[in-house]
Amino acid sequence: MSGKGYPVSDISNTMFIENIVSIKKQPLIDLHGESCQYQVIWQDDDHGKLFNTERPEGMKGFSNFARLTINPGKSNNMHTHEGIEQVYMVLKGGGTVQVGEEREEVGTGDVIFLPSDVPHGFFNTTEKQAIVMLVGTGI
Repeated sequence: MSGKGYPVSDISNTMFIENIVSIKKQPLIDLHGESCQYQVIWQDDDHGKLFNTERPEGMKGFSNFARLTINPGKSNNMHTHEGIEQVYMVLKGGGTVQVGEEREEVGTGDVIFLPSDVPHGFFNTTEKQAIVMLVGTGI
């Protein structure tokens, strides 16, 4: 028996559930500075080790998944991910996103594509906390 063109034996039967509230907020000082707090659900690098995370079985294309909390007037600093595309989803608040030399104002509900190998950052230019979900995939 197969589903959607794939043999059932090739599909992981393991469900992964993580409660974001249970993950301690920490800065990723080496790349993002200390003003942005991360809750890494999983990540395939030393940041993942800092949060004691492991990629869920069945998640083969994703490299990282995290929630960022950025206080007013703070940022996650301009930085670059080699070989990793990311998507930021603004869950609450807003600010300015910079990708390369381009800057745009964003707010709750906006989704931003971040190409690999291009410097980017999220700057909370508002008076309220910003919450951003990020999903990354290696290319």
